[in-house]
Parts: sequence; C-alpha cells; structure tokens
Amino acid sequence: MVIKNAVLITGASQRIGFYLAESFLKEGLYPVVFTYRTFRPGVQALIDQGATGIQVDFTVNKSLYDFLEILPKKIFSLRAVVHNASLWIKEDRLKDFSCHYQEMFQVHMIAPYLVNKACYPLLKKASHHIKDIIAISDAKTKQGDDSQIAYLATKAGLESMTKSFAQAFSPEVKVNAILPGLVIFNEDDSENYKAKRLAEMAISIEPGADIIWQSVQHLMSLPNTTGQAISLGS
Repeated sequence: MVIKNAVLITGASQRIGFYLAESFLKEGLYPVVFTYRTFRPGVQALIDQGATGIQVDFTVNKSLYDFLEILPKKIFSLRAVVHNASLWIKEDRLKDFSCHYQEMFQVHMIAPYLVNKACYPLLKKASHHIKDIIAISDAKTKQGDDSQIAYLATKAGLESMTKSFAQAFSPEVKVNAILPGLVIFNEDDSENYKAKRLAEMAISIEPGADIIWQSVQHLMSLPNTTGQAISLGS
C-alpha cells in the first residue's frame, strides 16, 4: 500500500525521534514513516502502533541510495519531513578523525540534502496546503564548543542548508530548523555532570522531549514561516 500525506522522521528508534514518532501516532492526523539504523525495542513499539519503519544507515552510501529509491515506492505524498537522525562524537573520542568526521558529515549534511531533494516531489503532492521540512540541529552551533568541534561544524552546515532549501522550495514547502540545547540527559550522565550542566543554563531544568514536539507542532502550524531557526535553551 502506498502511503499518503505521511510524516517522515529520520532516526526514530529512541529518545527524541521515538518521542516525536509516537506523538504523531497518538495525534492520529498523519501516517508515520520513520528510519532507524539499528533495530531497538522502540522500532517494534512504533511498528506495533501502526508506523512504517525503514532500516537505513546514512553513513553508508549504498544504504542511503537504496533508501532514496524505496521512498517513492512506499510513499505517495508527504505532509512533513523531520531530520532527526544524528551522530554525536566528542572531540576526545575521535580516534579515527577522518572516518568519524566523514560519518557525521554524511548523517548531518549529505543525507538531509539528498532526502530533501527526493522528498520535494512527494511534499508537493500532499493534499494539505502546508508542507514542511524541519531539521533538528543544536543550539551550540551559535556559540561553539571546543569539545564538539567536528560535530557542531556539520550541524552548522545543516542549518545553512536549511536556509538555502527554504529559498529553493518556496513557496510550496516551508523549511525551518530547531536548535535545542539540553533536552534529555543520557542514562550514564553523572550527578556531578548534571548539576554542572544545569548551572550553565539560564533556566535550570531538563525540559524533556516534549519541548521538541511542541516546536515541531508550532512550525507546522505557521503558514508562512520559512528559513528560520528556533533556539531552545542552551
């Protein structure tokens, strides 16, 4: 069955991506198609709720291009695309710099670029009068961080592409970005790290994934906002 007026979310097997996919499913307005790199419990949970999952490794060219071929066969039209897939490697963990940097470049820049190109015709075919592409970047691209130089450089590239695609796809498709700061702590984060991180923030709270969901809903509801970036904390 070919899916109409769907929302495509990349990297939705866990954390923020999973929360967004499940929230769209609960809302019930659009079918959900999501990508995942590794099969996790969240993948089956989303499939059980009615979502369509496609396994793809954006760091591997063949996997990416196979995915681009599959898309128009599974999806007739798209209401929105959410670029959530991300690869976070800190500077002190870049043991193979060229390989790791290339992987982040692939996930944050090459894959979104090609997915946007492939999805544009599908977005134009949607019955809804508003169509959206939303890229999830990082608030620290504006200030820099010496512990995340390569990661933030590729995320900044994603933001630049967002502005250019907003011009290229206007007026049929709106293209915007969300720049979150701290959203959810990792399970292995120490209490000392959590306290230090919260102390750096103007409003010292762990907001949770719902803040991303609210921002996605906000952007999708705006009829003429494009080429913009919403910053969420630091």
